[in-house]
Amino acid sequence: MKQDKTFSARLSHDLFMVDDGRRLNYGGSQNMYGSPRERSNGCGIAGAADVILYMKALNNGDFIVPVSDFLELSKSLKKKYIPIIPGRGVNAFILAMGLNRYFKKNGLKYRARWKWTRFKKWKTVASMLEEDIPVILAIGNNFPLVWGKKELYLYVKDEEGKTEQGAESVYRKSFGVYGHFVVITAIEGNCLTVSSWGKKYYINIDEYDAYVKKHSIHLYCNILSIKKK
Repeated sequence: MKQDKTFSARLSHDLFMVDDGRRLNYGGSQNMYGSPRERSNGCGIAGAADVILYMKALNNGDFIVPVSDFLELSKSLKKKYIPIIPGRGVNAFILAMGLNRYFKKNGLKYRARWKWTRFKKWKTVASMLEEDIPVILAIGNNFPLVWGKKELYLYVKDEEGKTEQGAESVYRKSFGVYGHFVVITAIEGNCLTVSSWGKKYYINIDEYDAYVKKHSIHLYCNILSIKKK
C-alpha cells in the first residue's frame, strides 16, 4: 500500500524557544542536562518536555521559555513518570504511559499511545499538527542487527539556491542518527521539520521509510499519538 505524502500541516507557532543565557534554542535539548548519561540517553525526556511546554505556551502565550523551566520539568518527568533505562534510554511504551500519568495528574485532557501502524503514520502526524500538538517521532535502532550503526540523515536548510524566480531553499546533510527521538513541528509534502538538540532540522520522508524498511522495523520507528479527550 502506498502512503499519501501530500500532507501540509504545522503547529500554529513555530514550537517555542528555550533561553539558555547564550542563545535561543529551538525547543529543549538533552545537551542541557547535567549528567553524561542524561545527555546521552535523554532524548525521550526532552521530547516529552517539549510537548508539555508547548501546551503550556499555548495556554499562557509565552513562547520564550527559561532553561530552568525546561530542566525542572525534565527532572520531574524522569523522577516521577518516565525513567531512563541505563544504556538504552527511554522505552517508547513507557514514554506513552508516563505522559498519560502526567496528563492525568495535571488535569490535561489528552491521551497518548505509541502508534506503530505502518500505513497511517503521516496522516496521524498531519492531524496532530492541525490540532496544535507536537509529534514525538522515533528513529529506531537497527534490526535485526541490533548493534548495527546504519543511520538516517538529518538536514539543515540554506537559503542559497537560485532559480529563475529567485532564491529557493537548499537542504544539505548535517549528520546521521539512529536510536533517537525528535519532535515534529511541521509536515510539508515529503519533508518533516523537527526539533532535536535545541535546533531545527529536516527529515526526508522517503529516506525515513527506506531506513525503516532496510535497517529497522515499524515497532521501533513510529510516532507517539496524542489526542484530545
